[in-house]
Amino acid sequence: MTRQQFLRLVLFDIDGTLITTNGIARACFTEAMEERFQRVVNGGSYDFAGKTDLQIYHDLCRASDITDEEAERGRDRFFDRFFALLEQRLTEDNVTVLPGVRPLLDALEAEEPATTALLTGNMLHGARIKLTPPGLLRHFAFGAFGSDAHHRHELPAIAQARAYDKVGVMFKAKEIVIIGDTPHDIDCGRHLNVKSIAVATGGYSNEQLATHGPDFVFSTLEDTNAILDAIFT
Repeated sequence: MTRQQFLRLVLFDIDGTLITTNGIARACFTEAMEERFQRVVNGGSYDFAGKTDLQIYHDLCRASDITDEEAERGRDRFFDRFFALLEQRLTEDNVTVLPGVRPLLDALEAEEPATTALLTGNMLHGARIKLTPPGLLRHFAFGAFGSDAHHRHELPAIAQARAYDKVGVMFKAKEIVIIGDTPHDIDCGRHLNVKSIAVATGGYSNEQLATHGPDFVFSTLEDTNAILDAIFT
């Protein structure tokens, strides 16, 4: 059988999977919070990986003794400042596209049965800002974002529904492929029985990712043919 017989919705995480901002986005997040609330934010050991921006925001607020009421009142102004800092500081020179990403996205663009989209904890505007300097935004017409839900496990169903609206296909089970670098990426679609492809280009090793039972684990996305085989198997 050829790949043409296997429709796939391929959902990519951003940070640690497609790109790294080399710590800039994290620094902008903390700086924007400290400006907004005029206090030191206790985020030094907090793990941003695999979480939505809304979840990170509320977790850091609670860790910094910012009340839920204060957090709710200050949320929109915080995100406006965060996005402004990202736009000021992220450039083609300091956003790193991770190994194998460009060839894989080009190969998927050539595959008629593949629909590529984003599944990310980034807010929609933040995702666009991060993917614009390296020229990757053109590969993604839609997705599910941290602005859509508080927790990542809610995002696969949102992406599934948006794919139906975009291409008229109700992808289901292993027709949906989530590619990401954290245990959250592996776990978030289990209730839909999706296929998960873990890649150790973020903060987790192959061995750590494997303990969460993904369908496939790769060190990088550099072996385009192997990744395509995993997607269309």
